Amino acid sequence: MSQPEIEKRAGYGLPVVLAVGLHVVILVLTLVSWPESEPDQSSTTIVNATLVSTETTTTQPQQAKASKARDAAEEADERQSAKEEASREAERAAEQQKSAAREKAAELKAEQAKAAEQEKAAQAKAAEQLKAEQKAAAEAADKAKADAARRAEEAKAIALERKKAEAEKQAKADALKKAEAEKAAKAKAEAEKAAKEKAAEEARKKAEAEKAAKAKAEAEKAAKAKAQAEKEKAAKAAAEKAAKEKAAKEKAAEEARKKAAAEAARQKALAEKAAQASAGSLDSLIDSESDAISGAKQAAQAANGFESLLKKYVGQNWNRPSGTVPGMTVTLRVSLLPTGELVSAAVSKSSGNAAFDRSAIQAIQKAAPFTEMQDLPASAKSQFRNFNLYFNPEDLGR
Repeated sequence: MSQPEIEKRAGYGLPVVLAVGLHVVILVLTLVSWPESEPDQSSTTIVNATLVSTETTTTQPQQAKASKARDAAEEADERQSAKEEASREAERAAEQQKSAAREKAAELKAEQAKAAEQEKAAQAKAAEQLKAEQKAAAEAADKAKADAARRAEEAKAIALERKKAEAEKQAKADALKKAEAEKAAKAKAEAEKAAKEKAAEEARKKAEAEKAAKAKAEAEKAAKAKAQAEKEKAAKAAAEKAAKEKAAKEKAAEEARKKAAAEAARQKALAEKAAQASAGSLDSLIDSESDAISGAKQAAQAANGFESLLKKYVGQNWNRPSGTVPGMTVTLRVSLLPTGELVSAAVSKSSGNAAFDRSAIQAIQKAAPFTEMQDLPASAKSQFRNFNLYFNPEDLGR
């Protein structure tokens, strides 16, 4: 029997035992015969008194005695009445005790029956409780068993997971160690390779430096020889150019003088014809106009010839700068005196290459003065006081 059931049985048993004992004591007390009060056996004094007339026999002592007798008789009556009343009270009390005993017995019986029922109910309840407790204990045992099995499975699974994790961790550590070893080996190989390459590169650079120094020395020697040859060639070319320019200038001057003489003769003829036309006929005026047209053509031809000569001189004095590409053209604004001396030369429209623009200005400055301009007719000279020169090494054109 479980401890809770024992405690519950003890809790019901003690009150039942006490109740039963109390009722038994009450029943015994009620069944005991109590002694009834015996009636007082003392004789009752009966006084027969006869009223005597006071007028004849009454005296003071007699009256007092008679009063005492009456008081004693009344007191005796009262005692008798009290005894009778006490007897009746004792009977009533005994009857009440018997009735109370019967009621107590009935109550005791009812309580005993109730206690028996309660005991039976308690036993049934205890049995049910025991059964429930046994069932709960069995269920708890089953649950504990299941929990133990579950915990065992969980522990097994955790152990497997831990073992798996440790295996993975070890595998990762091994892989990392292997990777680090491979990385270190690769780094070592790369370092050795880099050292070899560096040594080879240094050797190559040293060889190249030696080769470059040798080549530089040879190039400097060749450059000096070439510069000397070019200098000699340039001096020769300059001498030849100067001779050619001198001859060309002399020839141009001769041609200009001839043209000027021809122009003077033409002007003279025109003047004569004009004089004739002022007094002459329509036919001579027409002839004069034809001659004037012919003279204008000659002036234009002279101007074109001078421009070609000017471009030629500029081209001969031009030095090609580095960075010059085909198609470069610069427009120069040139001002000349009637004597052919250069007043100014400035860039009007740049080629986009400052070195090329400067080389064109330097060329015209070197080529000046242009003395052939003195031999041009007045109408042609005016064209070259201020004009644009289109400088193109490939194709110079105005």
